[in-house]
Amino acid sequence: MKSKLQISELKHEIGGLSGKRRKVALAGVFFFVIFFAGRLLTELWSPDMLIAFNYEEAAQGQNPNGTRFNESDILSDEILEKVIERGALKISAGKLSELLTLSTPLDSQKLDVSKESDMKISTEYWIHCSDRAALYQTDPKTVLNFLVDVYRENFELNYAENDSVLDLSFENLEGMEYLDVKDYLQMQAAKIKDYLPGNSNESNSYRAEESEETFTSLYEKIQNFIDVELERYGAFVLENGLSTNKDTYQSRMQYANHVLETSRKKDMAAHDVRIEAIDSYNAFMTRFVLIPTYDENQEFYMSRTKIGVDYFADEATEYLESAAELVEKMEHNTYASAQVGASSAEAGAHEQANQQIDALKTELLNLAEQSRELCDTYVDEKREGYMQVNFTSPSTTGIAADALIRTVLFAAALVGIAVLDPFYQKQNAAGRVAAVLFRRKNKKTKKGSRHERT
Repeated sequence: MKSKLQISELKHEIGGLSGKRRKVALAGVFFFVIFFAGRLLTELWSPDMLIAFNYEEAAQGQNPNGTRFNESDILSDEILEKVIERGALKISAGKLSELLTLSTPLDSQKLDVSKESDMKISTEYWIHCSDRAALYQTDPKTVLNFLVDVYRENFELNYAENDSVLDLSFENLEGMEYLDVKDYLQMQAAKIKDYLPGNSNESNSYRAEESEETFTSLYEKIQNFIDVELERYGAFVLENGLSTNKDTYQSRMQYANHVLETSRKKDMAAHDVRIEAIDSYNAFMTRFVLIPTYDENQEFYMSRTKIGVDYFADEATEYLESAAELVEKMEHNTYASAQVGASSAEAGAHEQANQQIDALKTELLNLAEQSRELCDTYVDEKREGYMQVNFTSPSTTGIAADALIRTVLFAAALVGIAVLDPFYQKQNAAGRVAAVLFRRKNKKTKKGSRHERT
């Protein structure tokens, strides 16, 4: 540039751009509009989708039911096949998998997995569908909509709360002994009662809009059903010695007591063995041991630690308590068998017991329905919060800034071409003249050489 292009010539060419400024400006505006519109339409056509899991267990890498969360399930073959089926897409699961990409905000961060503080679990996932989806007669946003719908249903079905335990069935009550009916209904009621505390621990103050029931109030009602209603029915049956088959029931109680007695003897034998082991210890060895310890406030104290005798004593107590419970069951069976054997209940007592059973079934079904309504309402609200799905909206300011930068570069290129083009034309013209002169000189040289040879 220094040897070929003079500064005066460069200034002259720059000064001569006054007539071309308008053309450069129009070309820059045209480039800006085309680039801005192209980027905007592209992002509107193929936006990214963000799935954010915002339930408490997500930060621990778990599903709502406590199982391990696996991000690969989002784009699994099972999900993609359902997406194709639901959207009637003309594409295979393998090709669809090639169009979809999954990423997290943590992918761009450099994490040191050797440090526990740097081991992070992502709760947000970006999903992008390629523009090539148009080749299969669909658009990226439609594919992503079908994908999130299918995955949400699969997630709620497999990993959310399962309330099937609230489905009650009384088919097995047909022909059942009256006292067995009490045990069966108690088991059904216990299923509902044990299900409620899980939701109650999460939101104890949650209340149904219509019934104003809470998980605690329903829990207390079911407990009252077990402690009062069922016990009242059991007392009526025992008092009247009701049974569908007296001989069969008495034989069954006799066999049950035989099994319970065997278990009681095992428990008492285990109890006696541990008592004997305790007696075998030397008196000096049975003294408690103190060890230096610090409490939560870092205060020093001497802590008493357990030795073998202490463990033997605890186990002996447990076996003794178990044996006592078995004795109570045997006494109950003996009493029930005696009542049934001495019973002379009339048909009216049986009819009254059947009416009580129907009333108990109705009340239990009502409690189950109230529990289901409350739990379903609560779970539906939780499910709406399990995951939040958003599509990215184009950033007009960002696109405009990018377009402006590229327009400036484009305009600078046009100006550079306009400034340097005359110089290159002159150099090319001079080059062509030199080439012509060189060729003419070569021709004269060749003719002179021929004359000399002649």
